[in-house]
Amino acid sequence: HTQSTNGFITPNHSSSATMKRPLSTLLIVTASSHAYTAPLNKGLEVRVCQDKDCLLDGSRETLDLVQSMTPADDGRITIGPCGCLGPCGSGPTIDIRQDGIRVKDTRDGQDNYFLFRQINSAKAVADMLTIAGVEPLQQTDSIAENNEAAVTGTRQWYDLDRNSRITLQRILYALTALPLLNAHLNGTWDVIGDAVVSNSYYAIAAAIFVASQFMGTSQRSNAMLEEER
Repeated sequence: HTQSTNGFITPNHSSSATMKRPLSTLLIVTASSHAYTAPLNKGLEVRVCQDKDCLLDGSRETLDLVQSMTPADDGRITIGPCGCLGPCGSGPTIDIRQDGIRVKDTRDGQDNYFLFRQINSAKAVADMLTIAGVEPLQQTDSIAENNEAAVTGTRQWYDLDRNSRITLQRILYALTALPLLNAHLNGTWDVIGDAVVSNSYYAIAAAIFVASQFMGTSQRSNAMLEEER
């Protein structure tokens, strides 16, 4: 019951169970691949996405804000960059874990409670740290003189987020495949105008596929990603 509720077996529960259950039962529980204990003493881990989409949304500034607004401690708080966390286009996105267990975002209007999305201002950082049980430092520099000050993103209208790119790619593939399938069924494969051009349809399909891989990406976003690496 404890594992189904919490997602793990707490040390106290495990110890009490050990005292009350016979050895044969303990062997079965211990051998089960579905029973595991919560990771301990990992402290607070704050991971700020630095992948392409979040970089365009200003995650580099967000990482700096988080580092500057988090009080120094005895090493129990770890702050660093990470790769893509998932909800592209809603960044900057941050994953926070306490002893390996994800901290839920309880801010109003946030549907994804397991990731902190749109951490794009000093106020958003302060709210996030408060939810995680950390008292944010008072900012005095020019970036956060106004606690509502937004992080500056560089996303342009043509910088589609990853989910939008995937959707458009699939639509493009369907719009390409349907005419090719129709040509195959009607015996007009490789016909351009009134002439038959060998392998032309294969070449067209390959060109569309290659071009689609660059859909919605700008040189700016690619350069920022290379700098991070």
